[in-house]
Amino acid sequence: MLATAATAATIATGVLLGVVTPATADHGTAPHRAAGPEDRLPDLQMEPLSDHRVQILEGRRVLRFTAVIANRGDGALELVGSRTSTSTEQMSVVQRISQRDGGHESVPTDAVMDYSVDDKHSHWHLQHAAEYGLRVPGEEHARVAHKEGFCLIDDVRLPGDSSGETPESADYDGCEEGLTETRTVTQGISVGWGDPYSFDVWGQWIDLTGLPLPGRYCLEATADPRGLLAETDTGNNTTTTLVDLTSHDVKVVDTEC
Repeated sequence: MLATAATAATIATGVLLGVVTPATADHGTAPHRAAGPEDRLPDLQMEPLSDHRVQILEGRRVLRFTAVIANRGDGALELVGSRTSTSTEQMSVVQRISQRDGGHESVPTDAVMDYSVDDKHSHWHLQHAAEYGLRVPGEEHARVAHKEGFCLIDDVRLPGDSSGETPESADYDGCEEGLTETRTVTQGISVGWGDPYSFDVWGQWIDLTGLPLPGRYCLEATADPRGLLAETDTGNNTTTTLVDLTSHDVKVVDTEC
């Protein structure tokens, strides 16, 4: 048998574990508003996973892989985190939505940012930016889940055409690294750009403890799994890969499952 959901919450390793951490930013959020025809929204997608490998990490057997959060929408994903005091650990997040007349509209969200130091990143992360899971093919729920916070930036140009205007150079290039006392952070992903997290980055793994090996599993990754951000299509946020796992190796069987 695979590990139970309770066990998975205990053994999963990452920026966040188990249940959602409630927002503690000091000025709250407002209800989401419906997207209008004037909005140029992003479209977040998770590119196909790559660089799969099984490794021993700090005494645990883990599945590592590279993931890329992409924006193939009509407008940039731009997020502004803020807090009124440096004594507040988390920032609340406003999404700046591009308008067709060239302006922007700022819309409060339920997302939060916090400064990630324990995970060796040392900059501000958007929490619940992505979620990873591993499940038996045909089962609905992942038995091992892993929630990730990310610093969202323009890091790679995406192949192929985008439906919006793709900037030649990166518009979003950092998340206030080392600035623990800042009160505002802007991060995002431009149209036609992606933010990769390499397999060798801290936290970029799923713990295989308790899973029977060898075995065939469906590895999945989802951008914005809690639907905290406005975008054109939430139905394309997940990518899956069918893999055969052993105690020392991984083989990609199919690019979807």
